[in-house]
Amino acid sequence: MHTSDEIIIIGAGAAGLLAARELSAHYKITVLEARDTIGGRIQTIYRDGIKEAETGAEFVHGELPITLGLLKDAGLSYYNIYGKMFQVRDGHWDPQYEMIEDWDSLLEKMDGIETDMTMQDFLDHFYPQETHSSFRIGVERFVQGYDLARMDKVSVKALYREWTSESDKNFRIDKGYTALMQFLADACIQKGGRIVTSTVVSEVAWTAGKVTVTTTRGDAYTAGKVIVTVPLGILQQGYITFSPALPAYMTAAAQIGWGTVIKTVLQFRAPFWEKHAQQVGFILGEAPIPTWWTQLPDKAYVLTGWLGGPPAIPHLQKSKEELLEMALQSLAILCNESTGTLGELLVNYHISNWATDPHITGSYSYSTPATPAAQVVLNTPVENTVYFAGEALYQGASPGTVEAAFSTGKGVVTRILHP
Repeated sequence: MHTSDEIIIIGAGAAGLLAARELSAHYKITVLEARDTIGGRIQTIYRDGIKEAETGAEFVHGELPITLGLLKDAGLSYYNIYGKMFQVRDGHWDPQYEMIEDWDSLLEKMDGIETDMTMQDFLDHFYPQETHSSFRIGVERFVQGYDLARMDKVSVKALYREWTSESDKNFRIDKGYTALMQFLADACIQKGGRIVTSTVVSEVAWTAGKVTVTTTRGDAYTAGKVIVTVPLGILQQGYITFSPALPAYMTAAAQIGWGTVIKTVLQFRAPFWEKHAQQVGFILGEAPIPTWWTQLPDKAYVLTGWLGGPPAIPHLQKSKEELLEMALQSLAILCNESTGTLGELLVNYHISNWATDPHITGSYSYSTPATPAAQVVLNTPVENTVYFAGEALYQGASPGTVEAAFSTGKGVVTRILHP
């Protein structure tokens, strides 16, 4: 087989594995993955073959065509989630129907701007601190917690597009997202592809129609094309050297926001939160970890804590034990319990801190006003030889999702098969 019939894919996450599955019928595929498992920022924890926790991506955010189509192909079932949202203030649990007060008015003003700007500039213009301090806090918490974004960097137009495209339906996968990743990997392997884990790429040397990919161990892989699907932070940090250099592409990568989150999944012996309310879906409040959700309609006694965006950064270097203590303190505040009682009720826990994984360095991306132009650059193949994919390159209305990653993987497949 000639080099021109081979493609190297760097990264075995959602974008890379989808591309591997779809291209393996036409090319000899080699997937190089830095971590010791496939899936990238997807990692389902199983106990005795049963899903116990999603420490990475968890939800299917609406009726997303590529994700649901792949689940059907894989024969994997999924279910609609539900539950009420509660805001805890001074120990009182109040039902909350909007993530931000005056939501419709905010969206109307966001829709009205002609030139894109950061959310910080938008608030300063339309909602000055002197007269709207509590409203601004609510917006900031949502932008930081949900979009993991910095207020002084995130694009208002991108937030408007995303927020107005939100679906009322959200799903979880019965066997977890990892089962879908395994399906894609198996499909690639069955067609003669190979997936090499624990292999860190350090350099991509390219000329038109030929690439040599070198690893930190000094191994070299050659092919006619390479698809780079590493997390955005890896590109931003310059962990992979391109030769010849691709300065326009690296500049573009720097113009996309890169978020951070600490996710804590705690399993308990009893649902102590049900003392406060029934049908609890989400709990929001003033606590070190301010956002929590249950597994409804699954009756598992599990609470997932979410500390996203800039507020997570001071805690990134904490040990898992320190983060567990922080999680228990947060639930003690929100649920009016002692940390001692919660510690006794705790059965198991999983904490994911993706920013500290050297092969991931963060969680998911967000758009700045400069991002649309940057994505055009990154979605342009380099002499039909070097291609980029991954959720940060996605230009649709479901950013930061597995669907976003799948969409960009599919886009590269189309550009390769139909140049």
